[in-house]
Amino acid sequence: MALRITPAAAEDKAQLRGLLTDCLSELAAYGEVDLAYPYLDAYWDPRERRWPYLLRQGDVIFGFALVNAWSPSGKGTDFAMAEFFIAPVARRTGSGRDAAVKIFRMHPGIWELGIMSRNEPAQRFWPKAIAEAGAKAVERIDAADETIYRFSIGRPTWAWR
Repeated sequence: MALRITPAAAEDKAQLRGLLTDCLSELAAYGEVDLAYPYLDAYWDPRERRWPYLLRQGDVIFGFALVNAWSPSGKGTDFAMAEFFIAPVARRTGSGRDAAVKIFRMHPGIWELGIMSRNEPAQRFWPKAIAEAGAKAVERIDAADETIYRFSIGRPTWAWR
């Protein structure tokens, strides 16, 4: 079945919240997280630059992505992968990488994403997904408790912001 990435509608919020709770519970093994996630409602506020997505194979939702414009590095960015989750049953199938690549390409520009330093699975996953997406000018920034990747998708790296 083909991978589909669909915008999460307001009526999908409860289902996305459930997946987000699973995601944050897993992340808690690698460091401190706020299980309340106070930013979720902002993804449906039209004044915000935020894009919530559900990841589907057929009618089955196997994950989600929350994209926004907050810059983990503080350098400014067009887009950031705030949260990304693939349900355990769909891991190691290539679906997560394919979804990440498609999402990057849906939003050409300067991207950033932060990875908790101790999250070894994510430390292995993201460089491969970034490379597969054809990212240019990839910069790795090692911060105190996280690794930040900054890169360009779909436009020249010399383009002025």
